[in-house]
Amino acid sequence: MKPKKIIIPAILALGLLPSAAQAANFTDTRGHWAESIINKLADAEVVHGISDTEFNPGGTVTRAEFLKMAMGVVGIKDVSYRNGECLDVKGTEWYAPCVQSALDKGLIPEDMIEGYAAKTDENGVLYSGAFNAEKAIKREEMAYIAQAMYQYSLDEKTYGTLKPSQDLTFSDVRAISIWALDGVRHAYTNGLISGMDDGNFHPQATATRAQAATIINNILDK
Repeated sequence: MKPKKIIIPAILALGLLPSAAQAANFTDTRGHWAESIINKLADAEVVHGISDTEFNPGGTVTRAEFLKMAMGVVGIKDVSYRNGECLDVKGTEWYAPCVQSALDKGLIPEDMIEGYAAKTDENGVLYSGAFNAEKAIKREEMAYIAQAMYQYSLDEKTYGTLKPSQDLTFSDVRAISIWALDGVRHAYTNGLISGMDDGNFHPQATATRAQAATIINNILDK
């Protein structure tokens, strides 16, 4: 599924987890490489801690959590959950309207959906497969979704600012899944993601809360 392009106001920031805290209260981010970014986003109530004093920068982020955040920062609204059309997501889950909206807009890559299938009938498109929303998101998946959200938010005037993708210089570029490669290239070229200090991208590694906050900050800066 390729992301559609539409004019969307880039407002509406959402938190990483529901427990709010002021940035100055985080004791586990002091001296962390993402401290200033986390503090900035926490002060703006874009991200939140897991408690009043902890952000847990090295903790994992689920697919649903990152999808919700990325959609929020580019102003993509949830839609009403339609029973039976939202893969393996139950209507009672907090992320059901978010996943439904992302599916409808083509923002979730098919390769992130196990057993993906879509058919059209008189009621519209019906989806099947498993998104595994509570699974920890990989770095390549996060990069792909970040780029899809950024591209979706561009209008006719701003679409020209999208830079053509460049070849990646990461030492482990071959470890990037074929389906995610273009997304990672575009995300890197447009300044949404970066590599690690060792010269690798570590595409199959699970993303941390600090890394997710950094990418959200990069999207906001755009």
